[in-house]
Amino acid sequence: MPAAIRILLPDTNQSPEHILKGIGVADHLCATLNVTEIIFLVPVKASLTSGSLHTALGQAVHDALVKGKPVKLESGAQMRCETMQTLQWLSRPSVVIAVYASQKMMDKIDALQNVAAVVAIPWAAGEIDDWVKTWSPQALGQPSQPAKSAAKLIADPVVEQAMKSLTKMINKAHNILHPSDEEHAKRILRILRSRDHKEPAENIRRWAIKHGWLPKAAERLEVLAQKAFALRAKPKLDNPDHAEQSYQRWADAAQP
Repeated sequence: MPAAIRILLPDTNQSPEHILKGIGVADHLCATLNVTEIIFLVPVKASLTSGSLHTALGQAVHDALVKGKPVKLESGAQMRCETMQTLQWLSRPSVVIAVYASQKMMDKIDALQNVAAVVAIPWAAGEIDDWVKTWSPQALGQPSQPAKSAAKLIADPVVEQAMKSLTKMINKAHNILHPSDEEHAKRILRILRSRDHKEPAENIRRWAIKHGWLPKAAERLEVLAQKAFALRAKPKLDNPDHAEQSYQRWADAAQP
C-alpha cells in the first residue's frame, strides 16, 4: 500500500465551516485514491453530541453517526464515526478525519494499518506539533512542499545510518520492543555514544515512527537514546572489533 497522504487544517477555529472543510477534503481524497471508507474519528462519543459538531454535520448526518450508521458522501464513500476507544483496526484502506486531534489521537492513527490518508483538525494551536514535525504534512491552503524539502529529522548522517541499520534488524510489527531488539538498540546507541555522536532523543523517536516503527516502540527507543546519549563517560563495548566494523559501515554509508 502506498504511503499515506497527510493533510493538516492549520486553522484551529472549530467552526461548522471548518469541520465541513475537513470532510470535503477527505471526500475528495476518497475520489482521488479510489477509497470507499472514511472514519470520522472523535476523542469520545460526547464530542459528537455536544459543541459545534451537531451544527457542522446537520441533523440527518449527525443523528446517523450518533447511532453508528454510515453516511454516504458525494464521492460515494461511506463515512462512519469512531472514538479513540472503539477504533481498533481498519479492515480496508480508509481515509481518517482526526477531529479535535491530539497527539494521542495521531499516535493511534500512526499505529493503524490500512490508513490511505489522514486529515488532521487539531483542537488548539500546537496540539499536534510533534506529529507535524514527524510527517511534514501538507497544510491546507499553503503551497505544496517538495518531498525533499521535508524536515530532516536526524541531523547527524552517521546516527541516521545507524538507525537505518537498527530498523532492518528489528521486528516492526509490534508496539513494544522484543528484548533482543532492545539489546540491538542499546548496543547501537552505545557505539554511537562511544564515538561522541549525539542526537536529541525526540528526533530519534520521530524518525523511527516515520520509518515504520509503531509509536510505543519508538517511544522506548527514545528512552534508550536519552540514557545512552546522557552518559558522561564513553561506554565500554562488549565486542570492540565488531563495534568498529559496524561503525565503519555507518560512517561509509553516511558519506555524500
